Amino acid sequence: MNSLRARLLIVLLAGVLQFHQLGRDIRSHPDEASFMTYARGAAVNGDWLLPGALDKAPLTIYFSSISMVAIGVVADDKGVLHLDPLVGEFAARLPNVMMAILLAGLMMRLSRAAISDEAVALAAGLLTALSPYILAFGATAFTDLGLVFFSVLALYCLECHGYRKAGLALGLAFWCKQQALFLLPLVALLLMAKGARRAAFIRLAQPLTLLSLLLIVWDAARPGTSVFLLGAVNNMPAQWIVDPAEWPGRLMEWARLGVWLLGPPVVTASLLGLTALSRFVVGATRLEQSRTRIYLIYSVAYIALHSALDFNQYDRYLLLVLPPLILVVSSHLPALLLRGRLWKGLSLSLAIVLVLVAFWSSDNGLPIGGDRGRHDGIDDLARYLNSKPVATVIYDPWLGWELGYYLGQWNNKRRVHFPTAEALAEGALALDEFDDRYLVALVDRAHEDWIAALEAAGFILTVDYEENRYIVYRISR
Repeated sequence: MNSLRARLLIVLLAGVLQFHQLGRDIRSHPDEASFMTYARGAAVNGDWLLPGALDKAPLTIYFSSISMVAIGVVADDKGVLHLDPLVGEFAARLPNVMMAILLAGLMMRLSRAAISDEAVALAAGLLTALSPYILAFGATAFTDLGLVFFSVLALYCLECHGYRKAGLALGLAFWCKQQALFLLPLVALLLMAKGARRAAFIRLAQPLTLLSLLLIVWDAARPGTSVFLLGAVNNMPAQWIVDPAEWPGRLMEWARLGVWLLGPPVVTASLLGLTALSRFVVGATRLEQSRTRIYLIYSVAYIALHSALDFNQYDRYLLLVLPPLILVVSSHLPALLLRGRLWKGLSLSLAIVLVLVAFWSSDNGLPIGGDRGRHDGIDDLARYLNSKPVATVIYDPWLGWELGYYLGQWNNKRRVHFPTAEALAEGALALDEFDDRYLVALVDRAHEDWIAALEAAGFILTVDYEENRYIVYRISR
């Protein structure tokens, strides 16, 4: 097959898988709901400085906002802008889908730039298109896919000696998510491996520094807490070094999540096993040995750092390990699988199996990624609550961002949060009115203490709504 056609076929495959994921009827993860709420505020209200308790850089949120404006925002007969929550959900996720599709092509370009082997490039593109992590986080509104896309773009520019372009791409990665900081050691090591002189470091640093300063200026100009300060509070370790006794357990958790990087666990294990086998059967990889070591050292160091320090163990944090891992695996597999007719037949069979497994995984869900159905039905809950009279009091101890997003931008209810049952009872007594109020609870989360506290305060509670995992109590006097 013509190599260009093969590349286009891989990109088309990535597109089919990504839009298949985008078409699934899955509600948002709480973090997605937060980002979509900020994006909707910009698209509908013009709040382009994203005021509020935001802890992430804004670029991917802006992508979602622009998509919402282009696809979903409509004006009523009075000129007031509106956005249907489900349409907004689709629009917010679309930019990540497009970047996930382009990422497959970009990984092929990066592999081809690193080594002049078309088979290696095609393997890198195929592994990227079929990776469960790309499938799981493509059709979401998380900021991580933008971070990965611009990080890979920076590595590609670096391979092509476009150092200023690499600095620009790396700066855009920072504008997606502050975790781009973890890429700096990898970029520095790759520059040194290429024998780059000081001028190359300076050319890369210039646009990176400029974009970093612009991000700081943007952060200073926006209302609310600094994204850097809040990001540190929400994500930095409470105690820097985890007790060494906990390291094995944390490593096991990263391993549990990491076995899905290249496919289901058996597929990931098989690909890694074949990669190791090629070292003995074929010999050294055609990828420069120093570069292979750099990617492996970076991946190991990244996992070790996130195990030894008290970072949150979110599956999406492994996305920064995925491109280096794919580059290493794809640089070995073709040399092993294309040695003869038997091996070529095996490689074709393996590719078909990987494609089928990817479609099966996308249909049956993955144990990584976004909400994974946990908040299914929250849109129905929101419609039920929106049917209540204007200014109805809704006590919401648990659902926060996710319920707020689906209630809509122009919600006219009074949604109130109390952190404890006692505080809720005191607040309910302090509100001197006799209209019905509502307590939103979760069936699978203990809330008996909340009911008991309200009943002890003299309120009468009756179940008014119960669907999926949501239960709403009507509170009357």
